[in-house]
Amino acid sequence: MLSFKSARPRQIGNCLLADVGVNACNKQHLRLASYAVEFHEMVESLAEKEPDKQDWRQIDALFSRITRFVAVHFREEEDLMVKHGYPDYARHRTLHEKFIKDLANVQSQINNRNIRFKGKLSTMLWNWLFNHINVEDYKYREFFLEKGVK
Repeated sequence: MLSFKSARPRQIGNCLLADVGVNACNKQHLRLASYAVEFHEMVESLAEKEPDKQDWRQIDALFSRITRFVAVHFREEEDLMVKHGYPDYARHRTLHEKFIKDLANVQSQINNRNIRFKGKLSTMLWNWLFNHINVEDYKYREFFLEKGVK
């Protein structure tokens, strides 16, 4: 189970995400967290062995879902920023673009069946969830609340 951080944060499980003040973004952040959990569990299951053909199919499918959903989330979040004139939009978009490039690098490793991608993606997803959402996305909370966006 996942929870949102508020004025009085409470932790459920191992995930503590900031409530960024926009319900749609909060829901998407939880979905991204669920993908991170799923990927972490997959990595753990492969810790003692090399992935076989079936494992690679599962990795491909999960990574595809992650990259598609990240693209949707970023587009919707950026559209909201543009629509309401968020002043830090350009910098925020640059952070999104960097993450997309990082995902492309991991995709290349997966395509080459390079097992080293495992820890890299797991770490990258968790770092992004905690650092990007709890720091960067949290910065737009007051802006959107003042605009009446929930």
